[in-house]
Amino acid sequence: MKQIQSNKKNNAIQVIAIKSPVGKIYKLSISLLILLILSVVLLSCSDKKKEVAESATQPTVETSQTANKVIASAQNYEIVPNEKVCMVNDRFMGVSQIPIEANGTTYYGCCENCVEKLQKNLDDVRFGSNPLNDTKVDKASAIIVQDKSSGSVFYFAFQEDAQSFINKNKG
Repeated sequence: MKQIQSNKKNNAIQVIAIKSPVGKIYKLSISLLILLILSVVLLSCSDKKKEVAESATQPTVETSQTANKVIASAQNYEIVPNEKVCMVNDRFMGVSQIPIEANGTTYYGCCENCVEKLQKNLDDVRFGSNPLNDTKVDKASAIIVQDKSSGSVFYFAFQEDAQSFINKNKG
């Protein structure tokens, strides 16, 4: 507060009060803080209502997922195109792989490492094993069956063997 003498005739002192804006800013800040806290409290209450509603519908969803798993297990294996399989990792990749020529035969790999391994036939990588009778199968000419749950593949020399494997593992 400042005191200013203004009138010399009256010998009276007039006091003029100059208010600082700090007080208004302080009150405004407190008001905004209270508003923010109330907003957070109200929004958190609405999330609890959603959780209660979601938990009420969850058993139905879980039941239908269990039914879907039973259906999926019956269709868990399928014959896939050779060019979408990495023949080094023995995985179905879902997209066309790098074609690799070796001794006039085309194999498929997913990266440069696979190219080298297939060209040099490191670790006898060009061959797989038929899971029905454990016979050696050239992966380039094989019928390939994918396990959809894991992405791994199985190699068969004949279409009949592949179909027999799929039928055997339906349920």
